[in-house]
Amino acid sequence: MRIFKNGKIHSFDSENTIYEAIAVEDGKIVSTGNTEDVLKEFGEKENIEIIDLKGKTVVPGFNDSHVHFMNYGYTGKKIRLNECKSVEELIALGQKTSPYGGWILGRGWNQDLFLGEKRIPEKSDLDKISTEIPVCYTRACGHVAVINSKAMEICGITPETECFGGDIDYEKGVFTENALYLVYSHISKLSLEEMKEIILETQEKFLAMGITSVQTDDFESFPDKDFKKVIQAYEELKKENKLKMRVYEQGLMPTKDRVKELAEYKYFTGTGDERFKMGPIKLLLDGSLGGKTALLQMPYAGEKENRGVVTYTQEEFDEIVKYADSKGYQIAVHAIGDGAVKMALDSFEKLPELNRKRHGIVHCQITTMELINRIKELDIIVYIQPIFLDYDLHIVEDRVGYERSLESYAWRTMLDKGIRLCFGSDAPVDSADVIRSIHCAVNRQDINFYPENGWLPNEKISVEEAVKCYTVNSAYASFEENMKGSLEKGKLADFVVLDRDIFTIEKGQILSTKIDSTIIGGEILYINI
Repeated sequence: MRIFKNGKIHSFDSENTIYEAIAVEDGKIVSTGNTEDVLKEFGEKENIEIIDLKGKTVVPGFNDSHVHFMNYGYTGKKIRLNECKSVEELIALGQKTSPYGGWILGRGWNQDLFLGEKRIPEKSDLDKISTEIPVCYTRACGHVAVINSKAMEICGITPETECFGGDIDYEKGVFTENALYLVYSHISKLSLEEMKEIILETQEKFLAMGITSVQTDDFESFPDKDFKKVIQAYEELKKENKLKMRVYEQGLMPTKDRVKELAEYKYFTGTGDERFKMGPIKLLLDGSLGGKTALLQMPYAGEKENRGVVTYTQEEFDEIVKYADSKGYQIAVHAIGDGAVKMALDSFEKLPELNRKRHGIVHCQITTMELINRIKELDIIVYIQPIFLDYDLHIVEDRVGYERSLESYAWRTMLDKGIRLCFGSDAPVDSADVIRSIHCAVNRQDINFYPENGWLPNEKISVEEAVKCYTVNSAYASFEENMKGSLEKGKLADFVVLDRDIFTIEKGQILSTKIDSTIIGGEILYINI
């Protein structure tokens, strides 16, 4: 047994009770209260360890409601292109990098951040890295990639190659959405041991950010898209007692046949235990705002024809949603543009007993009041990534115009309507740092504190609401509100100790908050020394 005493413990129970002490036994909270009472109740027991929190602030463990956990680690094996300020820098990094699995792989470039010409890199640029080794550079959003001539040859791409739900620019070597699979399917597979190593490396990084649970889209993170191997990696680590975090798998299964294959494997929403569990079927409807592949109802600002990319017809999407729902799966739909959000809602609206399934929309960035009202009426969960504001607030008006931007990223509006928001990061698309996300949600600023008063400041939310979206609401999204998300007797002892009181400091100081320690099941797994 462990007793954590002398803290400022924000329970986030129904009354937002603040305690001084928590007693933990067998991974669960057995008592909460003031230090004196908890010590009196359990202090005489044998083999008891007492940890003094020294007045520090404690919150429930952060639960990233949408992340690509394994891809985060896989991306770490590639060239990090996030800091590149020009196409020339992309080339220079590739020229001094050794192949990984026979390819030179990179991720993270963003043409909007280039200091000079803000253009997408092309095949001819990557040919300067090598004409003998295949090269693939994926954009930060993950929805656009460029490859060199050797990769085009290996992938068998010709001027006649077509792909529904994705674009191919043969001359420039640029691929979007579904067309990406024509490339990724030719990249070397990872072994089971390599995948397990990636999980463990990523776990350490997430623990340092106070993240105790993840809801993660992993099934198609690797070239072979072998969901059984992904499950096996997690299950083996769990049996080896090495999987410390709690994982709720958001399995990307883009076709009816793939969903059927998972069902035949007997993996349904809820299959598993408190350490690793199957969650929703993840479906991808559109692309990204930065890559101009998010599906809009009206064309992008300044463009007459481009409304983005859609990966299904409405009829195709209705069919796969209906099938997944009929098998009892929860469904989480990637929809960034208002056109994609509308398609998702149109499909959900046709389902029986909708509310029981806790279906949701991931990202839900470009919206209208009409769509927001429909989300509320249908009781749809919305998976939000506040960190996106760090970049997106600089491009939204350029992409959709001022008027349409006013009803987008509308988190205050959604909360006021009673829509359940759960927060996450979408890492490695952006940072998994929870503190950064809370800053963006509360201050509506990028991490450089721009703009001074916040972007669309009427959509700011409180620190308490932001933390709740990262804890209580995320637990609801995974049907686990009775076991985690708040610090109450009988629930899992998953919590985070902060180095300062994030609820009382000046909001401009939120970014300076550090994770002091991370505890899962009462076990101290990270200490900031």
